[in-house]
Amino acid sequence: MNFLNRLVWIFVSPHRVFDDIKERRVGWVQPWLLASVFYMLVTWIMLPVQSVLLELNTEMTAEQIDQQLDVLERFGFMWIILAPAGALLVTFVMAGLSYIAVTLASRAATFKQYLTLSFYTGIVAMAGQLISSIIVRVRGLDAIQEPQDAQLSLSLRALAPEGNAVVRGMMASIEFFALWSLVLMVMGLMRIFGMSRGQSIGVAVLLWFLYAATVILGEVFGGMGG
Repeated sequence: MNFLNRLVWIFVSPHRVFDDIKERRVGWVQPWLLASVFYMLVTWIMLPVQSVLLELNTEMTAEQIDQQLDVLERFGFMWIILAPAGALLVTFVMAGLSYIAVTLASRAATFKQYLTLSFYTGIVAMAGQLISSIIVRVRGLDAIQEPQDAQLSLSLRALAPEGNAVVRGMMASIEFFALWSLVLMVMGLMRIFGMSRGQSIGVAVLLWFLYAATVILGEVFGGMGG
């Protein structure tokens, strides 16, 4: 039961999850499985959207578009199945890159506990992507007339100029659920490892920069076919 309870707790009572991590009552496998469900749902929901975006691509020939649509149709289900591996890889890399800052601030920190915390806080960020994906689908595929119509998010992206992918990416990274997950990271680092508020914020800022870099890359490469 605690398996599902922690999914609720991370949103409404995160200190209970942090205490379980601190006392080693939960490892990284449970939150990875939960995060994988979110990844799989987002992938499944957005597959038809990807088909629409391919058809709107102005940089590809009709033949190339047909080939890509065929690949999407043939291997789309495989992408859903591979989503758990993607969740593991992304979280492991992000945690690995930022763990150095954690160990410098706390001798009590272990990578296993930090990875577990990263998965749980990542679930909150993924919830934002899931909500955005659902909203895009509810509005209907016919409402997607340009790539921007499929990039709905609870961020400041709409305030950024369309001509600058870097600025768009920076603004898109300032997203409600992503910031919520970073706040939880700060709280978790303080409670689990006894880090100071300043040290914990420093780790969160590093994580935000890493996240912003991935969003910027998505804007740069995503805009090439727009």
